[in-house]
Amino acid sequence: MEAPSFERRYGRLLTIDVCHHCQCLWFDDQEFLQMTPGATLQLVASVAEDKGTARQRWTAAPKCPRCSRALAETHDIQRNTRFTYYRCPEGHGRFITYYQFLRAKDFVRPLGEEEVRELRDHIQQINCANCGAPVNVERNAVCGFCRTPLAIIDPDQVRKTIAQLKEAAEEKKGVDPTLPVSLAMERLRAERAFADSPASTRRPAAVDLLFGDLSDPVIGFLRLLGRLRT
Repeated sequence: MEAPSFERRYGRLLTIDVCHHCQCLWFDDQEFLQMTPGATLQLVASVAEDKGTARQRWTAAPKCPRCSRALAETHDIQRNTRFTYYRCPEGHGRFITYYQFLRAKDFVRPLGEEEVRELRDHIQQINCANCGAPVNVERNAVCGFCRTPLAIIDPDQVRKTIAQLKEAAEEKKGVDPTLPVSLAMERLRAERAFADSPASTRRPAAVDLLFGDLSDPVIGFLRLLGRLRT
């Protein structure tokens, strides 16, 4: 477990607990709502760093690290995007997976029906981006454990979200905290442009968006992003 600090609104700092083994985040109290746009991208960059740790699948519902009470599954909506997290009934904070955090920030999207059919032509099984459980792609388009639909990180959507976050943060002075992620995305776009035909305008295939990691497409992208930043 790591506890990096990030900027919060009104010039203060917040500390977020990050677990790379379970790929989850813990936000105390209202910290999730108080992150600045720059802090959001810094956190994405932080979880993109490859720690060389194997993902541990959940075996039980999470408990609050402050009072040890069972956390309540909660459904929320932000910017027209629905996401799920676990909250402490005593108000100590919220527990959220990497996937649900990225979904809340509009970095990921579910696969469409055509993309699911295309994916079935190439692979039989993939790990759930939310909980890590195996999903038989040939039979299901949702995780049988947590019911999360198959999803991917779309670079076009990431660039759009980064642009929106940068616009929201442009009034702040000093070094742009979004710069490392922005540069990595520009490098990724350039590399993909050279890999494709100059005249090609097709949307990237679903299997292309797995970014070399058939077991976990979301972490595959984050690790690629981390390598591009170095």
